[in-house]
Amino acid sequence: MAWLHLWLGLASGIIVVIVSLTGCIYVFENEIKDFIEDWRFVKPQEKAFLLPSQLVSIADKKMKDKKATSVTFGAKDEAAIVGYFVEKKEGGEKGGRGEKGGNKRSERKKDFAKNDGEKAKSEVKSQGKPGQKGKGKGKEEKRKGGRRSGTFISVYMNPYTGEILNVKTFSRGDSPDFFRWILNGHRALWLPYDIGRPIVGVAVLIFVVLLISGIVLWWPTKWIKSIIDKSFKIKWDASFKRVNYDMHNVFGFYSCIFLFFIAVTGLVWSFGWWSKSLYWVTSGGKPLTENRESPKSDTTNVKEFNITTADKVLLNLRKENPQASGILISIPGKPADPIGAFVYKQKHTFYNMDRYSYDQQSLKEISIKTPFSGKYIEANIPDKIRRMNYDIHVGSVLGLTGKIIAFFASLISASLPITGFIIWWGKQKFGKKKPAAKPKVASKAIPVSKLKNIAEQEVTA
Repeated sequence: MAWLHLWLGLASGIIVVIVSLTGCIYVFENEIKDFIEDWRFVKPQEKAFLLPSQLVSIADKKMKDKKATSVTFGAKDEAAIVGYFVEKKEGGEKGGRGEKGGNKRSERKKDFAKNDGEKAKSEVKSQGKPGQKGKGKGKEEKRKGGRRSGTFISVYMNPYTGEILNVKTFSRGDSPDFFRWILNGHRALWLPYDIGRPIVGVAVLIFVVLLISGIVLWWPTKWIKSIIDKSFKIKWDASFKRVNYDMHNVFGFYSCIFLFFIAVTGLVWSFGWWSKSLYWVTSGGKPLTENRESPKSDTTNVKEFNITTADKVLLNLRKENPQASGILISIPGKPADPIGAFVYKQKHTFYNMDRYSYDQQSLKEISIKTPFSGKYIEANIPDKIRRMNYDIHVGSVLGLTGKIIAFFASLISASLPITGFIIWWGKQKFGKKKPAAKPKVASKAIPVSKLKNIAEQEVTA
């Protein structure tokens, strides 16, 4: 077990350090942005927000030839966000509006619904259909993971007056956004996703084995006070070598359970087989429903979409959810697209979100069977656990306390390969036994009788 722990740790150590440190930073993305981005907030007023149609009308004039894809409303002191997505076509050209999506919460939710490894959180995310076609090697083929290349634009507006507070542009590939850069490192080591994501996945899978082998090696041989103290306490006044060993041993134990949940939930976005297996375990043997088809509006009686229909959806959802922390309304781009709606029950927490789809003409609710559709309260236990996957991963399932725990657990995770390497290096440098010195040849023993004869001869002489 020690041999396995050593060599797996050496093989995955650098990747674990990168993934852990970027995870530490990314945990508090929302809190940091709330602090430094003042355009995300407005002075609360005692009057109703403007309707989606009014905000979109103002934002469309600002964005000229672009069409809005979503509108997000937050709390009374938060700016509304009108989202846009400009898809990047082959040859580097941009054009066309996204099917749905355009701001932070919108792609977040779609990423929840993907079970092939799409992460659940980004600065701005789209809700486009998985498997959108693109060209490759002269042939048309599906893009892996349904990832679309393009630009996301978020127009932050005062929800009471329609004043434009800021316009933020973001793209997956070459965005200067700091947190997007951190996320790219966390998920793919800043490599192309098709290359980097499997590498990270394998390293995290190895890390799970390291956690298990680490507990086996940590386990006290005897439960007596002297050994228990070494297993649970760090002797800070000891030598550097001893302190380093204690930090690896003790911190690794205390963080093990939290790191296990972080790693297990993270693997859902790396491997489809892991995602299915985890759902199979939590559901007691039921397969994961992977319905990749988006809900469809009735196209037999097509009329031009009237954006005031989105106003009706918002007003109805507000009436049903007066305590909601936010509501997102997606604007259909094609006749078959529905009006999507996401109701967020708690700020910076996404598992207990309700998701709806409505026919864009009749406003009839369209249901589709996935773990992420419908109301959270009506979902079965395995679907609720799957909805919690992202919030468990970043600790937000326990609120700010959970995020703090996830932060320190990730920080310890980054230190484990370093302290482990120092332990190994110390053994290599100082642990080798010095070659034994050649034994001195002992003098040949002289019998006592012979000594007596020698003594007599000396006396006679």
